[in-house]
Amino acid sequence: MGIEKLSVASMLAGIREAAVITCLDGNIIHYNNQMKRRLPNIDNAKIITEVFSLASKTFNVSCFKEFSSIVKRRSGLFPIRLKFNDTRLNDTSTIPAYVSVLMDAENNEPAALIYKLDEHIVRFNNRLRQLQDAKRAHAKIAREAKLKASMDSLTGLKNRRFVQSFLEMQWKAYTSKGEDTVLIIFDIDYFKQINDTYGHAAGDEAIKAFGKCLHSQTRPSDVVSRWGGEEFVVVLANCSSTQARLYLERVMTSIRQLRIKYKNVVNEQRLISMTASAGYCPFSQASSVQEAFSQADRALYEAKSEGRDQYRRACPDIAMSELTSAFPNSRSQLLN
Repeated sequence: MGIEKLSVASMLAGIREAAVITCLDGNIIHYNNQMKRRLPNIDNAKIITEVFSLASKTFNVSCFKEFSSIVKRRSGLFPIRLKFNDTRLNDTSTIPAYVSVLMDAENNEPAALIYKLDEHIVRFNNRLRQLQDAKRAHAKIAREAKLKASMDSLTGLKNRRFVQSFLEMQWKAYTSKGEDTVLIIFDIDYFKQINDTYGHAAGDEAIKAFGKCLHSQTRPSDVVSRWGGEEFVVVLANCSSTQARLYLERVMTSIRQLRIKYKNVVNEQRLISMTASAGYCPFSQASSVQEAFSQADRALYEAKSEGRDQYRRACPDIAMSELTSAFPNSRSQLLN
């Protein structure tokens, strides 16, 4: 074959694209530095099929042997799409390329094939992939930032800002579809005593355990949030008063059974127990979110006034002034 008379190295040096020259049977003769950079392991390859595979049935053929037999009978550049066989490259995309025949100078017969990658399209695809990756990374950061903005840092539950928006959304659903929502306000009984007796670190553990207990009894459509301090708000979406009472019975029992393990400053194991009070109000007995919240808050006050460790449904006809006169202690004292 006259392929030996071809100055392969000088030919490849003049090609700006990544290129590889093979015999007609596919054995690799030589490749340039651009191909070496694109495919570092090409040194170990002896035949083109160890490097690339045809990404599509070009000219209705499915292998290099059939393709070679067609190309060597024609002149010019033949566009194809290739795919890296080396899985270590983590590159599953197809690569546009061109194939042409190198002729024997003596007898003008096909002597070899040269495969050239279309680096312009490759660079464009790589840049497009980078932009897509950057867009996905930016979207992930945005989602995380949005999630962080709506989350209470101590408990991992939704925060006050989120639940206010959620309540407005649920009110719209109630007024348009008639799906009732129940708003519940919880407050841990005598929480100040937990802090004073065990310390604020233990109080934080108690708050986290309490929030987890509330969340464990809810449905995916419900929202549990830390309103502030030891107060929590639960929103039961598309829920009747009967269903709300069943939830409250379950969760109040779970709260009474809570035992939070905590080691004090002298490394002694302590068990912290607690109870809570709650007030609830269905949207169907209020004229706005604000009124539902006010009624649930009054019901919580009533539960506290009557001995704590219990829940009360809001009574819209009972004014706060009546409760205050009936129970001389201030609300702030009752909620501590």
